[in-house]
Amino acid sequence: MSELEQLIYEYDQIMIGEGWYGDPVWKILQDIDAQCAAAQPIARAHTISQLVMHMAFWEQVALRRFSGPETPDLAGNFPEPAVWDADEWQKTLEAFRESNREFRHGVSLLDASCLDQKTPGGQHSFRYELVGVMQHHIYHAGQIALLKKACTGPEKQGSA
Repeated sequence: MSELEQLIYEYDQIMIGEGWYGDPVWKILQDIDAQCAAAQPIARAHTISQLVMHMAFWEQVALRRFSGPETPDLAGNFPEPAVWDADEWQKTLEAFRESNREFRHGVSLLDASCLDQKTPGGQHSFRYELVGVMQHHIYHAGQIALLKKACTGPEKQGSA
């Protein structure tokens, strides 16, 4: 397995596989309904829906940095949907899934020899951006798991 294939494998483990640190992102997101996704069981904390949108946002920022300079519009960093319901939650999940596909595809197009070179954006290496997205997802997956437990009630707390 090449180094780039190993990094893609690691990304897949974080999203759908079996990471040493716990459940993958999509297993954690499984069975979260719109009410739980929009709940704020911890004062001043972001909601699950905001965290999912935030994760997609930074995947896309990193992907754009692979091909050129990027100054992200931070208004998209932790957005609030105009309306929140089951359809909006499903759209959010679909957008995140599409972002995952696009990011993975963009990584697969990289030449492994460029991993330690700076991206065209010039601030960090391709490896830094890729590994940063993976670390970011693991961090927020843990937050989502805790928020999920907080909003599912004591009878379901063993399920997250």
